[in-house]
This record gives sequence, structure tokens and C-alpha cells, in this order.
Amino acid sequence: MSETVCMVVLSAYPYDPRVRRQAEVLEEAGFEVDIICLREADEPKNERIGLVTVHRIMKSVNKESILSYMWLSVVFTLLAIFKIQTLSMKRNYSLIQIHNMPDYLVFSGALQKLMGKKLILDIHDLTPELFETKWPEKKSSFMMKAVRKIEKLSCDFADHLITVTDACREKLVERGNDPAKITLVLNTADPGIFRFDCHRSFKAIESGAKLLYHGTVAERFGLHTAIEALAIVENKIPGSTLNVYGRYDNDYRKKLESKIKDLGLQGVVFLNGTRSLEEIHEIIRKSDIGLVPYVNDQYMNLALSTKTFEYAATGLPVVASRLYSLSLIFDEGSIRFARADSAGDFAKGIIELCLNPEKRLEISQKANEVVSAISGTVMGRRYLKLVESI
Repeated sequence: MSETVCMVVLSAYPYDPRVRRQAEVLEEAGFEVDIICLREADEPKNERIGLVTVHRIMKSVNKESILSYMWLSVVFTLLAIFKIQTLSMKRNYSLIQIHNMPDYLVFSGALQKLMGKKLILDIHDLTPELFETKWPEKKSSFMMKAVRKIEKLSCDFADHLITVTDACREKLVERGNDPAKITLVLNTADPGIFRFDCHRSFKAIESGAKLLYHGTVAERFGLHTAIEALAIVENKIPGSTLNVYGRYDNDYRKKLESKIKDLGLQGVVFLNGTRSLEEIHEIIRKSDIGLVPYVNDQYMNLALSTKTFEYAATGLPVVASRLYSLSLIFDEGSIRFARADSAGDFAKGIIELCLNPEKRLEISQKANEVVSAISGTVMGRRYLKLVESI
């Protein structure tokens, strides 16, 4: 009889690429996987995908408002406690893995821990830094003190921690967590989906450049900079377009729509919805340059863009904000870095790559070499080794 792992995540499955990849790695190794998660519109409450069983226990809501986020996360945690116990009556879990945010979601596995089961807390985001970035007016409030305390209690409660970047690992160690308790598993591209495009054409682009961004669309991800940059690019590379695919913070989307109108970029910038990873791969293949215009703040300097790995794995040249975590992995020869929050510098980078096909080819090849050394396959093996050791 195969072993069974239970994962709990406050997001939708299979749209979260990290959770999906880990579930697939476990499935390939013969594990059964139960995933307790949110439900998007029109998704079934329960779904069997190979050896993965998805339990969607609550409808998703916009998480950008602090009140809606707190309500959603607390109610979801309570429902997850009940769901884990209900499922465990039929399934003898060998491991419970909780994906943050919130950090306190790890306590949904408390009863299982009392029964001797091991708990992993997979830290996608450092909550204190993210909260300070999203709600800076509350930086010195009681709420922020509580957020920091909850993170510490949650990390102490878990048997092992996983995190996503070297910078995040450094922060966790600074906060008193045992380095031996932390495993780094980067959010690299799924090699089963994002394959290098050997047929990509590298010619000078003097008109009609196809720019791409996919992923979360909130202010900290800097799409306003990309849109302002495109207005400049249009003067040199007419007919260029920017396609955006992802989930939107509704208030921020309205700001982007207003900016698009003010800059006269209707029919040039397209704010599309989400797409499957397989669809995103095909969109990447048809694009010329990928944009990663993250803002420069303490949280985004710790974050590492999965889309950068997906672009690099497919061979799409990238113009990205020069931020700490990204610059630890990619050098000047593998990405065209631009100053964060500078539309002018982003436009300069885009134009430079459009008019210099040799440069596009060079950074495409070098970026692919970088991600090959830390590919999804490599990270998958590291993750599986951890699970099997626990």
C-alpha cells in the first residue's frame, strides 16, 4: 500500500505551480497525495488527478484587502482542521505539509502532530516583510508584532521548514531558526512543461515586438512600470504589444486600466485572465521578450520570480528589475537587468534586445544554462529526498 501525504494550501490547485510540481514529484515516486485548497469558480469540490486527490473546501476571494485576507485565512484554517481529521479516518498520512501564507495554517495539522505525524511548513513568502510591503501604515502596529510572533511560533511548531530563496533562508536563520531545519527548494520551472525552444528565431525586431508578463498582478509586481516603458518603446519599435496573464488585485487592475487609457495604449496592452501552465508555455514560445518589472522593496528583494525560470527554460530573453535574490542566480550575461521602478531603463533594455538579435540569443542561451543547473528536476529530487527522510 502506497504512503499518503496531505498538503494544505490557501490557493487554488493546480494553478499554484509550486504545489503542483511537488504533488507531481510525490506521485511519480508512488505516493498518494491529498490536497486541501481553495476553489475557483466552476471547479469541482473534489477531483481525482492520477494519484492526487484535490479537496476544494472553500471558494476563493480577493486577498489583497487585509480584512478579506484575515477572514479567508482564519475560516480556511478552521475548515482545514476538520477536513484533515475527516480524511485521516480513511487515510493514514505519513506526512502533513502546510504551505504558507498564513503561517498559522501549520496549526491545522496539530492533531496529526499529536498522533506522531511529521509536519513540514513550506514558506513561500516571509509574512512580516510581505505585510509591511502591502500595508506599510501598520508597520509599527500591534498587528505587525503579532505577525512576527506567529511566524516564530509556526516555525517552531513545524518539524521541518522549506523555503524558496537563499535570501529567505538567511532571514529565517537570523530570526533564530536552526539552519539544519531548513531546506531550500527553489521555484524553478517544471521541466515537463517548459522545454527549450530550439526553433526560436533571433532577428532584429524593428516593429511589432511581443512582450509578455504572467503571474500575480498586484502593485508590488510593477506592471505600471512595464506599461510606462511600453509607451516609450512604441516610439522606437512601433506596433509593439504587451500581453499580461494572471490573477489581479482588483483595485490595482483599475489603476492599470486608467494608465493604459491615459497613455493611449488601448489595443496595445492586453490584461488577460489566467491560463494553464501548458498554455503559458505556448504563449512564451510565441513571445519575443519576457518582463519581470518587480518594485524595489524589502519583500520583493527576498522574492524570486518563478516566471523568470519559466522564460529562461523556454529560451525567452528577459528584462528584469535588478533585485537581490534574482542577482544571486543570474548575472549580467544571462538577463538584461534594469533599474527597478524605472520605465526609462526598462524601455532601454527592451529596445536594446529588440535591435540586437545576437544579444538576445546570447542571454537566451546563458539563462538556459543557469536554470539547467537548478532545474525543476534537480529541485524535485531535493524535495523528494527530504520527504523520504522525514
